[in-house]
Amino acid sequence: MLVASAVAALGHDLYLVSGVKGADGKVCARIGEAFPLSTNGLSADRVELFRVHHQGKSAELNGRQEATQFCAPLAAGSALVEMTVRSRFINLAAKDFNAYIHGERLGEIVRLREQRGQTGAEGKEVYSRYAKLLIGDTGDLATRAVGHTLEIVPEKNPSQLKPGDSLPVRVLFRGKPLAGAAVFAVYEGAELKGHEYPIAAETDEHGRAILKLDRPGLWYARLIHMVPAEGEPDADWRSFFATVTFSIHKNGDNNASESTGTGH
Repeated sequence: MLVASAVAALGHDLYLVSGVKGADGKVCARIGEAFPLSTNGLSADRVELFRVHHQGKSAELNGRQEATQFCAPLAAGSALVEMTVRSRFINLAAKDFNAYIHGERLGEIVRLREQRGQTGAEGKEVYSRYAKLLIGDTGDLATRAVGHTLEIVPEKNPSQLKPGDSLPVRVLFRGKPLAGAAVFAVYEGAELKGHEYPIAAETDEHGRAILKLDRPGLWYARLIHMVPAEGEPDADWRSFFATVTFSIHKNGDNNASESTGTGH
């Protein structure tokens, strides 16, 4: 298992983008906290799956590392792109881990650490990442699950929404609705402070949450789910990170543009 630095891991999401600066004619995986920019590279050995779905067909993407992003060529047109990243181990100081689980509203983990007398202990965690990208109007594909361990599934096609509309989403964990999960949404250029995000909602007993998207442009929805680790001798906790990137256009119809970004 690899050990990541605490500084690199805290507050950084993996998201997929296309059609933005540095990602023209390709799809890129980026890791950062200044969406859609990237500050941390993703090496090829960590990529477990990189696939595009388009017009009823699916194909594996052959990506390569480019400085602080991992990219593959991608033809123009509507598509859903997915990526899964192999798990990694991280060991955080108690102060950092406590700030992280409180900030991400992982109340059950806070409670379990208190119950176990671990509040002052290091946070030994194995985490994995799952990301999706909706390019253009993907039709019914936008609202279908692809089968990630943790997944955010829009219940409306984001390409048909306009600023101020609400996006209902389902959160699935191991294929089942996940209740009581904090889901967040971030727009392009948002200035984040720690674990504070522009839009926040909590899933109901059916795993559903409502995200009100107040402006046009590039967005991503994200969440982290954590459970006690099983079968991980070095870790106490197992976490899963999920994102889905999409665009909201001013007129609520992006058929005229297959880009997922503003190009700025």
